[in-house]
Amino acid sequence: MTVEDDKGPAGSGERHTESATGRIGDDVQRAKENISEAAASARDDIATDLRRLSADVISLKDTVAELAKTVTGEVGEAATGIGGDVASAAKDQINTLLSEFEAVARRNPLGVVFGAFGIGMLIGIMKGRR
Repeated sequence: MTVEDDKGPAGSGERHTESATGRIGDDVQRAKENISEAAASARDDIATDLRRLSADVISLKDTVAELAKTVTGEVGEAATGIGGDVASAAKDQINTLLSEFEAVARRNPLGVVFGAFGIGMLIGIMKGRR
């Protein structure tokens, strides 16, 4: 009995090794492709979420601006009964305060979002205790 009889034809071990190496290479390539696809999908999801967040911040800014106009108008109307000088001073102070708030909101929109969230949570907790 020769070595070829026990192990098959000479060189079959090399062919088997090359075949296994080829399969491993294919598996590694498939894994790379899967990772690339997952990364691309995650990147697209993050981009979509950032666009939504940007739209929400813009909407919040618009809402704050509308609220500022409404509050200014209501304060102006309420102050009209008090007197012209007091109303004018109050309106100027409110406009200044709202302008400063709007400037802060433009510089730090996420801070405004988190602040509004915190105030909402505080009001919810206070109402929940009654």
